[in-house]
Amino acid sequence: MKSPLTNEQARLAALRQYQILDTEPEEIYDKLAQLAAFICGTPIALVNFIDENRQWFKAKLGIDVSEMPRTVGLSYLCQEKQGVVVVPDTLADDRFIHNPVVTSYPHVRFYAGVSLLTPDGHFLGTLCVIDREPKQLTQAQIDALEALSHLVISQLELRRNIADVARISEQLVNHEQAARTASETAREQIANILESITDAFFAIDQEWRFTYVNGQAAKLLQKSQDELLGRSAWEVFCNTEDSLFYRETRRAIAQKISVEFEEFYPPLHKWFAVHVYPNKEGVSVYFQDITERCHTAAALRESEERWQLALNGNNDGIWDWNVKTNKVFFSTRWKQMLGYEDHEITNNFDEWSKRVHPDDIDWVMEAIQDHFANKTPYYVTEHRVLCKDGSYKWILDRGQALWDEAGNVVRMVGSHTDITESKRTEEELKRQNLRSQLFAEITLKIRETLDVDEILQTSVNEVQKLLQADRVLIFRLWADGSGTVVQEAVLPGWPVVLGQNILDPCFAEDYVDKYRQGRVSAIFDIAKANIQDCHREFLQQFGVKANLVVPILNRDGIWGLLIAHQCTSPRHWNNSELELLQQLANQIGIALAQGQLLELQTKQSQELARSNTELENFAYVASHDLQEPLRMVTSYLQLLERRYKSQLDSNAEQFITYAVDGARRMQTLINDLLNYSRVTTRGQPFVSVDCGVILQRAIANLKIAIEESGAVITHDPLPTVMADPTQLTQVLQNLIANAIKFRRDAAPKIHIGLVEKSIVNSQQSTVNSQQSKQNPTSPSPPTPSSPHSPLPTPHSPLPTPHSPLPTPQKTWLFSVRDNGIGIEPQYVERIFVIFQRLHSRSKYPGTGIGLAICKKIIERHGGHIWVESEPGQGSTFYFTIPEQLGKQS
Repeated sequence: MKSPLTNEQARLAALRQYQILDTEPEEIYDKLAQLAAFICGTPIALVNFIDENRQWFKAKLGIDVSEMPRTVGLSYLCQEKQGVVVVPDTLADDRFIHNPVVTSYPHVRFYAGVSLLTPDGHFLGTLCVIDREPKQLTQAQIDALEALSHLVISQLELRRNIADVARISEQLVNHEQAARTASETAREQIANILESITDAFFAIDQEWRFTYVNGQAAKLLQKSQDELLGRSAWEVFCNTEDSLFYRETRRAIAQKISVEFEEFYPPLHKWFAVHVYPNKEGVSVYFQDITERCHTAAALRESEERWQLALNGNNDGIWDWNVKTNKVFFSTRWKQMLGYEDHEITNNFDEWSKRVHPDDIDWVMEAIQDHFANKTPYYVTEHRVLCKDGSYKWILDRGQALWDEAGNVVRMVGSHTDITESKRTEEELKRQNLRSQLFAEITLKIRETLDVDEILQTSVNEVQKLLQADRVLIFRLWADGSGTVVQEAVLPGWPVVLGQNILDPCFAEDYVDKYRQGRVSAIFDIAKANIQDCHREFLQQFGVKANLVVPILNRDGIWGLLIAHQCTSPRHWNNSELELLQQLANQIGIALAQGQLLELQTKQSQELARSNTELENFAYVASHDLQEPLRMVTSYLQLLERRYKSQLDSNAEQFITYAVDGARRMQTLINDLLNYSRVTTRGQPFVSVDCGVILQRAIANLKIAIEESGAVITHDPLPTVMADPTQLTQVLQNLIANAIKFRRDAAPKIHIGLVEKSIVNSQQSTVNSQQSKQNPTSPSPPTPSSPHSPLPTPHSPLPTPHSPLPTPQKTWLFSVRDNGIGIEPQYVERIFVIFQRLHSRSKYPGTGIGLAICKKIIERHGGHIWVESEPGQGSTFYFTIPEQLGKQS
């Protein structure tokens, strides 16, 4: 295996044999570079040869240096791969982001290169294309780039072989003249040279006989060298005197000139470039295989044909601008797009520039200059262009420039696309979106308030801005067909009609019915409209030249009219404006209905509050005033019992006992009634209270009853809430007392639990169940599921509480569970009604007000109370209290 140093020496020797370095520019290489850039759509293309220290550019496009150090750039990738290399984005690969050609001039973002390899496989350099923007190549572009690299090698081989042929031909002539004296060594040297070339070479004398044939020529003619030497070329080629080869070879011999031509060789189905060089004895002939080049040329011709077909069949207009001469090729379709025949527009730049809309030309030219300065990868604009008929079309204009070696723009090619319809659609969509947005904003503003005057004022102001109308008003209709302008938004300079009572005598009597049925009236031009003269005069007195009228409807029929006036000039109201005004009128009608309902509800609420206050005051006063005579009756009965007890018979004593007991019960009832009336009027402010402390206070108040009944009371850890401490104590004390009162024979077992934490909002309330923190010694409480419960099960929405407090965001759900006698299902709602009793007083004493007081207290706190029970199985009372600022303790 050869060492890397040996390989590099062989590579450099192969490069030098072509004698290409530091030569003058040649058109063929320049055209190959331009073709590569055109095919790949890049501004930069290079034919690059690499010696010991540098990369030397034989051909360059779009770059202003002739060489670079070998250590920079990306050509080493091609040398490593010995093939095609494509880097779509150098900044996306850590290997390249610090490369000097990436970080500085020429700022490479895209690179595609093909190795230039000799027939022996030696790497000479690259054919590469470069862009300052990321991009991708199609497989067809990669194949074309590879084919162009083969053409570069073919040109190198042609350069080398022509030089060798010229030298060898001369040596051959000299060899023939000195054949007798030449040594065998000289003959072998010449033969070795001729055998080393990669293309066919042979010599014929003036009698057309082969005098020398190298191995490549023998292979081409499909015979051995011995079979060919001395034979007539015409026997081998089987050509007639009319053949191109015969004519051109004869001309070379006769005129002593070199000739070159192409001739297809059918036996091998190949194309060859034939070079004929005359000498003293005849001619030397050099056949260069150009099949691949011919295929490439054919492919280019096909591409050109496809381009022409695409040009003719494409709906876009094509232009090709020679920037140096200012000549522009405009395709037929380009001219037709603007309404011109082909001959009506010349190939000058100003044929385009003078037709660009005056408001667009400056920024369009700026966009072109930005592209020329490489600020943008492409030229793309949307602008207006004047048509033959005087109208303007919206054009999507796209182009790509080409630069020369010095970085000067030489050409730009692009297309025109008619986007007028899509532009109109886009503008209409923008207008519709704007209207929809404004409609939503107006609707929101209308619905944010239920004040009728504010609704109407907001409506006219926003509609006036939305429609850009001179006047917008709301006309309140009365039963007799007249009406009043209740709100108005009008631009300065036009008559103000706000507050005027108006009756148009020209309207037919049934015009209100038509509006009631949803009629919309749109008059584009008052002066030309098909209306009565008196109606026209009526509108003109207010300066109206065009108007739009839609009805405002509510549940009772027609409420009024929403009217837009144009006073400066006639106006065509389009369908979207009509629909928009109708939708706004509908929203106004809904808002008015809601506002009216709110007014009614507010009045009813105020009346109800006044009535409740009066009732509470009455109950308090009545209860307070009854206390004194009741105390007097009780006192005299007790005095009578003490003084005359020994003088009365058993019946009289029983009567006195009944009277005293009744008076005491009456006093208890009056006290309970006072407590009931004081729940809202005499309640204490809410403060942060520890429910655990409240429970202990209630238990202390019931100490005697608990001890006598042997009751066992347990509880969960209880939270801290915002509440009235006295009233919350009263609730717990009442519920525990009831559990002791309505017990069975067994000792009462009472558990106060915290079932779950609920989350509530004003639109849809849900209960998120939380694991109950139960006392380990007590059974778990049931899940609330009564169909009569104000607070439903955890998977159902919570009702909005009807309480004087705002709806809480967080609520604690408490339970008081007992093992008592239970309650029949039909009574679970009655027990919270004042004075409702389920048992006789002799069996279970009480006034029937206790649970009603609990209900009123809980509702004052923004909560609810209910019961779940089965006869003989005990009862569980549930109530909710807002958490507010507290936390569980």
